[in-house]
Amino acid sequence: MIKPIYSSQEHKNIIENYILMCVEFSKEISTKAKYNSYLDVVETILEYHNNYGNGVKENNWYDWLMIIPINLSVATNGFFAGLETKSNSSKIRAFKAVLDEMVHEVTDKIDALEQIND
Repeated sequence: MIKPIYSSQEHKNIIENYILMCVEFSKEISTKAKYNSYLDVVETILEYHNNYGNGVKENNWYDWLMIIPINLSVATNGFFAGLETKSNSSKIRAFKAVLDEMVHEVTDKIDALEQIND
């Protein structure tokens, strides 16, 4: 997996925990082939984040920090929607509830970060 660019150690901890939770939930609920397709999407998100981060001094710093949580949240929820069946709907709904709460916590923590790339 592509290594994301981080603004600080705190940013790294926030994002890595969120990525790990999304990836683990997705792995648990899907087949290997579908999971690998999901990882391809995660790679695309990380690549976009890193490319945007290369010009962080010229671009909006807050937008850059939010690329991973926003895009990963949307991608993971879409992935879950595509996998949901009658037999796994309760598990998927539980995962979605946890990730929804987690993305709110992540964005709150990101809001509190101070820009150090002046």
